[in-house]
Amino acid sequence: NLLLDFYLNYKKDFDAISSNLDATAGYSWQSFRWQGNSFTQVNTGEHKGFQAYPTNYYRNDLKLVSFFGRINYTFMDRYLATVTLRQDGTSRFSKNHRWGTFPSVSLAWRIIDEAFMEPTRSVLSDLKIRASWGITGQQDIGDDFFPYMPIYTIGNNGNSAPNTTAYPNIIPDGKGGFINVIKPNGYNSDIKWEETTTWNFGIDFGFLNNRIAGNLEVYKRKTKDLLTWATVPAGSNLTNAMNTNIGDLENTGIEFNINTRPVVTRDFTWTSDFNISWNKNKITKLTDGDDPGYFIATGGISAGTGTNIQAHMVGHPAYSFYVYQQVYDVNGDPIEGQFVDRNGDGQITEADKYIYHSRDPKVVFTWNNTFNYKNWDFGMVLRANIGNWVYNDFEAANTSISSTSSAPLSNLMSNRFLFNDLGVRGVQSDYFVRNASFLRCDNITIGYTWPNLLNDALRLRLYGAVQNPFVITKYNGLDPEVFGGIDNAVYPRPVTVSFGIVAQF
Repeated sequence: NLLLDFYLNYKKDFDAISSNLDATAGYSWQSFRWQGNSFTQVNTGEHKGFQAYPTNYYRNDLKLVSFFGRINYTFMDRYLATVTLRQDGTSRFSKNHRWGTFPSVSLAWRIIDEAFMEPTRSVLSDLKIRASWGITGQQDIGDDFFPYMPIYTIGNNGNSAPNTTAYPNIIPDGKGGFINVIKPNGYNSDIKWEETTTWNFGIDFGFLNNRIAGNLEVYKRKTKDLLTWATVPAGSNLTNAMNTNIGDLENTGIEFNINTRPVVTRDFTWTSDFNISWNKNKITKLTDGDDPGYFIATGGISAGTGTNIQAHMVGHPAYSFYVYQQVYDVNGDPIEGQFVDRNGDGQITEADKYIYHSRDPKVVFTWNNTFNYKNWDFGMVLRANIGNWVYNDFEAANTSISSTSSAPLSNLMSNRFLFNDLGVRGVQSDYFVRNASFLRCDNITIGYTWPNLLNDALRLRLYGAVQNPFVITKYNGLDPEVFGGIDNAVYPRPVTVSFGIVAQF
């Protein structure tokens, strides 16, 4: 990874008009390279035996180039304006779509500094309103470095006498040898930058010399040409799935943050910080679908071949679960193979699937508290997601008796409802989509400080801490906090206990 940055900064105060200017312009260049090869053993003869030869050499390059500029202007220390402009280029896209231009503007007014606010300053210590608009770009699509280019793959199994049935990309040449077939891969010559336009309005406030301070944000984000890995119609390309621009997405949200010191005495201080946010996302356009029922399948699961559990559909959140509606008996247990005929045509088909919740939480909050009593300190951080749902892939793959390889069923999950045979529809039931809302304690810390040891030459603090001590949730999987909303590759979060000493001389 090579990085090269240049920037030039200019600052100037204009005392005559009580203003100042801060301007920056720059250039950035970055290069990434992944390269290497694997080795295989080939039998070179009776006496020489097996020899290792390099095969499957690969090299992938990614280059990013940016030109950027920013101007900050302040007038009378209370009227503020910022204008930025970036032009970014990426080697991921073709020359027709390689560059993206991303501007932004933000304005702020420190109302507290106005003369008419003088009577309120004994209580109100800060008040500022601000608004901004800007466009940002996204080109990161993982390890797909040349999605716009027609790339070919050479078939090779590394053996001196390959099995042409097992390796269809290798065919006999009629002379006792074999020909490596070159296979074309899928590509999208029109893939381009994903762009997000954001409108933001905020208020910053403070009371009682900022003993109570915080901010309120209202925002709206519109993303167009959304980049994601998605299936493509059969016959339209040389693959069934690829990275592509699938459509437009809209996010609307509110964030509130408050920092307080509720109690301040000579011996005891309580500091409390609270942040809460609400967000709603909705797909507003899909590039290839005018039909209101059109969707793009995504979210692969372990059951079946190419089975997906999520979908992108206009009017619904991205990565919503797209499932069959399970029928239950009087005891609340799922009736195997029974689903609701939602379209009323007398049969259960793909047309009976429906959108059922989203992987993304509706509300997220964090609450951080610190208590100091004389030389003691105690801290706790709580965090919660509310309204997020998870597909329990582990349970769907391990509660069907037909999936066991022998009579003892010890490989099936215990304390779960067991199915005789789920089938393809069964694993796509809303029964396995679970409410994964949670309240998690990230850490608890307690400590004691000796501030004046060795005639004020040493300050010593002894502390103990616990990370991830508990989580409260109704979700019955290993962990409700699952990135992507499909619970199939989660590493258990450990509970970590630590002790430490901090010495300052």
